[in-house]
Amino acid sequence: MRPAKLKVTSPAGKEGVYVLEGDQYTVGRVAPNHEPDIVLAPDPQGWISRLHCILDLDLGQWWVTDHARNGTLLQRDVPGSEVRPVRGRELLKHGDTLLVLGDMMDDEELLYWRLTYIDAHATRPAPVWQETPGQETRGQEEARPGIRYDAVGSRVYRVEGGKETLVEGLRPKGHQLLRHMVSRGSGLPVTEASDAEAVTAEAVACDHDELITALWKPREEWPPGRGYDRTDLAGVVRAVRRRIEPDPAHPRILETVPTIGYRLYVYPQAPPEGPEQRSGT
Repeated sequence: MRPAKLKVTSPAGKEGVYVLEGDQYTVGRVAPNHEPDIVLAPDPQGWISRLHCILDLDLGQWWVTDHARNGTLLQRDVPGSEVRPVRGRELLKHGDTLLVLGDMMDDEELLYWRLTYIDAHATRPAPVWQETPGQETRGQEEARPGIRYDAVGSRVYRVEGGKETLVEGLRPKGHQLLRHMVSRGSGLPVTEASDAEAVTAEAVACDHDELITALWKPREEWPPGRGYDRTDLAGVVRAVRRRIEPDPAHPRILETVPTIGYRLYVYPQAPPEGPEQRSGT
């Protein structure tokens, strides 16, 4: 199978092509002790994040997850498609272009890096999991379980197969982890373009250092002689998975992003419902 490619065009028009032969690529700027797989440089005005977005391969399809403070834009390669922000984790299709703000001119003209996805098998048949006539499934991403976090009542609900189940037994650090990751999302419904009623889970990615700070405060505020690292964070994640995952040994709600951190699938806050509409309450 021929690998996909990513054509990268700088704001100045310089082009380069990356062959996507691995399973995951990080995109961003160089920082001390950090160099992403795909470096966007120079960045004279600081628009680009250290970890701007992540490209990952899943079941033969490439996906993008936004992780930038200034956001990542997406333009589909279809007539009339509008440029819009990447919301969580989204499937890339042949010809789609990611736009990363790289510079702003004195007259406020915005100049972007353009990352165009080139699928070497663009004419292949649709994946077997996609909806075909007579099927009721909406596709793999919409079937993914996730959580909904009720911040007012500090309650967590697992959303799976269109049903919500109250999650019990989470410890305080587990709630802190989920609260922080949920707060990093857009809070907006993510819908499938072909069906505006089909709300899917938003993927929210956070790196290790961000989550350690969220759980135990900045390093300078730690008690004398006490330190926290990825091992402590992994312990909290395991405890959370035991409560929220249908199968903790194979997590699909709180996923590991290798070498980066974790990704949580979040459903938007739902309007108030009667008790008969929610199981586990």
